[in-house]
Amino acid sequence: MCVLDIGLRPEQLADLRKRVEVVIEPTWELGRNENYPSWFRAMTSRPFLPKYAPGAEIIVWMDSDAWVQTWRPLENLIDASRDGALAIVEEKFGRGFAVAVRTLTGTIVHRYTAESVKANQRRCYERCFGADIAAAYGDLPSFNSGVFALRRDSPTWATWRDFVASGLRGGFHMLVEQQALSIMIRQGRVPVAPQPLETNWVCVHELPWFDPANRRFTFPKMKEKPLGVIHLTDSKNYQRLPIPNFPDGIVSARSLLYRDLETATG
Repeated sequence: MCVLDIGLRPEQLADLRKRVEVVIEPTWELGRNENYPSWFRAMTSRPFLPKYAPGAEIIVWMDSDAWVQTWRPLENLIDASRDGALAIVEEKFGRGFAVAVRTLTGTIVHRYTAESVKANQRRCYERCFGADIAAAYGDLPSFNSGVFALRRDSPTWATWRDFVASGLRGGFHMLVEQQALSIMIRQGRVPVAPQPLETNWVCVHELPWFDPANRRFTFPKMKEKPLGVIHLTDSKNYQRLPIPNFPDGIVSARSLLYRDLETATG
């Protein structure tokens, strides 16, 4: 297990080095622009992962705002990539969520909807890849690059590097590497092994339900379908979220963080 360090504190580094094989500070692989925030190295480094894992046969990437609840979907993801295909999850637009945030002047409701997600995607496509690409793919779900598996020797890495570099010549957007990957897949340029949603549950699209009896998060209204990887995305900005609970769907304020799962109750 390797970790890319793009700004870890000294105590975090000390703790991680006890738990993983190596911590690596990536370089600016595609050049640095003054408009790029420091964390953007995590995005531009992603198509260059074979450089950072030279001994790997298969590389599995997972964003730091994702965590594994059940292992089987992740094992299936790895197995699906063995023949050279990119094993990845296509997002699904859902109900989104809303969070009430108290401020000094009152309460503001932050809303995440399918339309807000699409609007952000379209901005990326238009800015980085042009109006024609935005028109063709702007309303389609992305293939989420926060969790995927790919053979280290796959030619997909080089194609991805070229598409990201081309996108950055158009302009900066935080989703450029993900949308570059989505374009490649939509245009049939790389072999793909699509994986089910439980392999990478993207919480910005819809919050999961919580099963108090088994202390686990599941598909909405589907107690028998626990999630594999829970990907917080924008939900990580909130300490408590409106999570429906089994058996009756009553909503309670609950954390989605891994560290809080062991203390979770009904």
